[in-house]
Amino acid sequence: MGTGADQLARDLNRTDAILRNPLANMSFRRRILLVVIGLALGTVVMGSVAGLALWYVQVGATPFLAEAPELDTLLRRSLWLVGGVTGVLALGAAAAGHWLLASFRQSLQVLQDAVEQVRTGRLDAQVSVDPDDELRRLARALDQMTTTLSQQTVSRDYLQAVLDSMAELLFVVDTDGRIRRANAAAAQALGRSASALRGTALGNHFDIDPLASSAEGPVECTLTPTDGPERTVLVSRSALERADATQGTLVCVAQDISERKAAEEKLRRSLEEKEVLLHEIHHRVKNNLQVISSLLNAQARDVESPAIEDRFTETQDRIRSMASIHEQLYQSDDLARIEFDAYLEGLLDDLFRSHRTAHIDRTLAADTQPLSVDQAIPSGLIVNELVTNALEHAFPEGRSGTVAVTFRADEGTARLTVADDGRGADGLDENGRLGLRLVHGLTRQLRGTLSTDLDDGVTVTIAFPTNPSN
Repeated sequence: MGTGADQLARDLNRTDAILRNPLANMSFRRRILLVVIGLALGTVVMGSVAGLALWYVQVGATPFLAEAPELDTLLRRSLWLVGGVTGVLALGAAAAGHWLLASFRQSLQVLQDAVEQVRTGRLDAQVSVDPDDELRRLARALDQMTTTLSQQTVSRDYLQAVLDSMAELLFVVDTDGRIRRANAAAAQALGRSASALRGTALGNHFDIDPLASSAEGPVECTLTPTDGPERTVLVSRSALERADATQGTLVCVAQDISERKAAEEKLRRSLEEKEVLLHEIHHRVKNNLQVISSLLNAQARDVESPAIEDRFTETQDRIRSMASIHEQLYQSDDLARIEFDAYLEGLLDDLFRSHRTAHIDRTLAADTQPLSVDQAIPSGLIVNELVTNALEHAFPEGRSGTVAVTFRADEGTARLTVADDGRGADGLDENGRLGLRLVHGLTRQLRGTLSTDLDDGVTVTIAFPTNPSN
């Protein structure tokens, strides 16, 4: 509670010491006793003097008392009266002194009890002293002090109630790793009372000692109660910063993360099942596309027209380009993105092999930029159409040449270029060609732009954003 609370504790200790033996420290008892004894002695002396004077009168008047018996009786009665009054006054003084001491002790005991309550943390303690004197004023001052302290200071009971209301497990650990204090949640989790936990080693309650870990942040470990299920907890440690705290004292807070770990494990298993399912779906899609390609190939053998057979071949190439993507997804750990450079390498191998173009060379320069499935499929179809167009129309009658494919990606934009050094515009037959119409449609699907350069062959460049949502 800070330096003010420490000063309060010292003041209360001094006040308590004074009130525990107030009469000895302040000489109240000696003064009261002296006053009472003085009054009693004064009464006795005055009574003795009066009695002695009457006795002298009686002795001196003895010769005359025989003739006056009434006077002798009066003197005797006067002596008894003086003696009785003196005795009564002396007893009254003694009784008054005893009552005064007892009353004073009782009032001081009330003050002492109030100070004891404040010293133990009961800042709402109030003092009730009946007499309207200095003690009552002292009691009022003490009441005002406790009221002010209760408004400005957190009491020990209130602080303990706050700690016990915490859902997290709290331990105060001394320099040798032993528990000095534990809240209610910690006691309940370990199945032992807070007093039973006091003095035990913190590391004995976990599978690993959280204090022995060299990690800077929280430490994940398992709580091992003597009776009850084990729990996974996250333990945070911090030094106790307080004026009267022992150097090296730590506050350890353990948060129960068992439910979170169980949910994470359940989610992990669910994701694994979905990944297996998606892998299987891609595998089956690839197989189905291959079946369709095989059916088209079988049907093309019965076609006598070369032009129609070419259409079957082009359709097979398109199916093969899509099947290749599903095959790569089936073999990849990432089901959402395609390594496009590796995909282009395989696609060009298939196209050049199917068209038997030994007189045409190829080059490929591709960045290692993955693309999403939604972008990889149309991009692959674009490359399929443009490369097929170049292989079929750019190099007639066995003319040699080169088809170059380039893929570059930087600053959120990808550029896909297919170029050949063939016969230029004559090799780009747009009239009625399904393939080139597909290229324009697929470019719009990518939200990209298409540009064509017909100098020294044909160069088609598609630019599109790698993250269309932005």
